[in-house]
Amino acid sequence: MGFLQIASWNIEHLSGQPRAQRKQSAYALADHIEMSGIHVIALQEIYVTESDEEVRMTDNQPVIPSHARGARRNSDLDIVCHLLEEHLDDAWQYEILENRQAGDKSQLCAVMWNTKRVTLDASMPLPVSHKDGDDNLWDRKPHLLSFTSEHKVWRRDANGEWQQENERRRFSLVPLHMKSNYGGVTENRRVRAKEAVTLCAALKGMDGRFDPSLILIGDTNILSNTEPAIDTFIDHGFIDLNNNDSATYWSLQYKEAPFDRAFIAKGRDEFKYTRQYVLRSSDLTAHDKFLSDHYMIKISVKDYVDDADPR
Repeated sequence: MGFLQIASWNIEHLSGQPRAQRKQSAYALADHIEMSGIHVIALQEIYVTESDEEVRMTDNQPVIPSHARGARRNSDLDIVCHLLEEHLDDAWQYEILENRQAGDKSQLCAVMWNTKRVTLDASMPLPVSHKDGDDNLWDRKPHLLSFTSEHKVWRRDANGEWQQENERRRFSLVPLHMKSNYGGVTENRRVRAKEAVTLCAALKGMDGRFDPSLILIGDTNILSNTEPAIDTFIDHGFIDLNNNDSATYWSLQYKEAPFDRAFIAKGRDEFKYTRQYVLRSSDLTAHDKFLSDHYMIKISVKDYVDDADPR
């Protein structure tokens, strides 16, 4: 119970094709997530599937119920949650977040979590600007998610007797999917810079309404640590955990890029040991074929009940 393991993964058009034509296998996705040992994962490029679809492992097996919190469902994530629960004996749930256009069913962000380890208390869209001059901002609308973890601890009562109590720790998470580089690198670098400014302004306007153990994580599409969006996040008190531009994306066409990044709030004891790790296969072609053109990124967050714990 010492650390929470938090991840992000762009799963490249998950469920964007009919099941018989889909690139990924839900079995492979569940295997990769189980291997990672994570408790919470931000997801990008998730597609909404039909809410009344009967999802089964095979034709003669029972229907797998939706594991979604809310009306938006993804049948492949339902299978992944079912497999994780079967293998780990922990229930998993997910929530798909709406885009700028509320009716969008493609390329949405989502979050999935181990319900035994953490609880999602609240999910709210951030009041970001979606237009600046001729530039459209934040097609994938950022949301602020509030999580808690619960621990049993021993405390002395007023009479000096030891009593076991439940205590909670909180953290806040903003899944990111910023403007892509399609249509021109220079133009979209400018758009991402504006997205960072309006996101930081929205968070500042909500100061005091969320836990300051704040993580921004996801597919930023940022090409290097010299982009102005990075400077904006740093100027607003965040640390870029991929400041050395480690590759998190690979394809035969575009080669490598450091798109996926985690940013953590400065000066928080729970982030004392937090670093960004990249989970990738040694066979990049197979990774791209069966999983995604992005690698999962992962961080750990100190989850001891007492921040003063010297460990």
